Amino acid sequence: MNKKEKEKYKKLLIKEKIRILEAMGALQKDSLELSQAEGENHGVPTHLAELASDNFEKNLDLNLTSSEGKLLTEINNALAKLVSGRSNQGSFGICEKCQGKISQKRLRALPYARFCITCQRSRETTE
Repeated sequence: MNKKEKEKYKKLLIKEKIRILEAMGALQKDSLELSQAEGENHGVPTHLAELASDNFEKNLDLNLTSSEGKLLTEINNALAKLVSGRSNQGSFGICEKCQGKISQKRLRALPYARFCITCQRSRETTE
């Protein structure tokens, strides 16, 4: 992979990282606002449906934050592969399972992809 392509993927990864950090910040802000609103109402819902809705929102926020955190880790790992001077230099775009090249099409869609499409499909069917 040439320097120009690496720079393109670096920009894609940084753009995705910023998007995730902004989304996580928005989730934290929403969660804080919900907690503050509960404090004003002493945290006691007036109806069972409100309790269910509040619990659903909290669980959804937690799940989204967890998923975004995992994705952020994948992005950071991919960025580390692109940075010179790292022990894994040159491994960006190489499948971690078969050591083959990950297609450019796949990397454009998922610049943090760790596996080629064949190995990823294999992983998904065995999990």
